[in-house]
Amino acid sequence: MKKYQAGNRVTGVINNITDSGIFVTLPNRHSGLVHHSDFGNNWARERRQYQVGQEVRVVVVHIYKGRFNLSIARVNDPDLVDHDNQFSDTKPAEFDQVLNKVSRDAKKEINELKKVLNKN
Repeated sequence: MKKYQAGNRVTGVINNITDSGIFVTLPNRHSGLVHHSDFGNNWARERRQYQVGQEVRVVVVHIYKGRFNLSIARVNDPDLVDHDNQFSDTKPAEFDQVLNKVSRDAKKEINELKKVLNKN
């Protein structure tokens, strides 16, 4: 079972929309709230863009006593570091180099797996 922490980006499913905000079910039976304040003064209008059952990308902002505070607006906030993301600590100047290495390593692994499959 995944242990969530602040900064994790997760795709969840909307299970309820209330005046308080959007309740989202996350993988592994966790759930949390995207509070209406996440949408600023536009909550009345913004809430109409969402529907129960819709998948939505959220970021875990805070967890307190098992309650998840989620955000839609801050999904791309670089101040919320996702420690599960292998690229979180990569500096922009190094990103191309790191990405190319990951691509080369993946191709190498795919070729090794193809050899194993071809032997069987």
